[in-house]
Amino acid sequence: MVIAYIPARGGSKRIPNKNIKKLGGKPIIGHVIGNVRQLDFISEVYVSTDNKEIQEISESFGAKTFELRPDELSDDNSGFIDLIHKDIPRYVDAAGGDSEILFVMATAALVPPSLLQDAYSAYLKELPEVLMGCVGYPVSPFLAMVQKEDGYWNPMFPEKVLYNTQDLPKALVDSGLFYFFNQNTLKKYRSVKLVDRLYAYEVNHKYAVDVDTLQDWSVLEEKYEGLKNRRSCRNS
Repeated sequence: MVIAYIPARGGSKRIPNKNIKKLGGKPIIGHVIGNVRQLDFISEVYVSTDNKEIQEISESFGAKTFELRPDELSDDNSGFIDLIHKDIPRYVDAAGGDSEILFVMATAALVPPSLLQDAYSAYLKELPEVLMGCVGYPVSPFLAMVQKEDGYWNPMFPEKVLYNTQDLPKALVDSGLFYFFNQNTLKKYRSVKLVDRLYAYEVNHKYAVDVDTLQDWSVLEEKYEGLKNRRSCRNS
């Protein structure tokens, strides 16, 4: 079985209380907990937080929480891999040693259970060290330019400049939504992006918003309403 781990610290600066801000009348983390709890391969849903209010709200939606996460794992300097190495083990122990993890962000409210189910099937089939939810770029990153010290710009990939756009390699980027991995496997790595076998699971842009600013939140609300309206039309 797999345990779901949702990190949700309370110290968001650009969007106060981001992880419990209401989306469609419900705290955003409540959407995520509800979606994950529908998955038959999940044995337990855990929320890790440093905030009492987030803890109480998470429990009200059916997630389990433990002692509040310590400050050293909740500040701006704490990264993804710090949680994997130093926080997730206590949840693995509580789950009786289940070390298969669905790491899902508290703002991944648009990701439906069916997509997570399909991603898990891909994880089982491909046997990567990490399956990462990814999205495509609107413009190929191989066309990027970087600024020099003299203020002028150079292509980041000069060897690709003469390629036809359609001949450039496909590129994806971390969507900041969800990841599947085995806790024990990642003990030797300093980043999930530096593993030997990473599988990029492509997510449709309609489900993906990396929520860092109020503008991002507005985009999230627009996509949420759009998805809700499409579901209503199908059910009418």
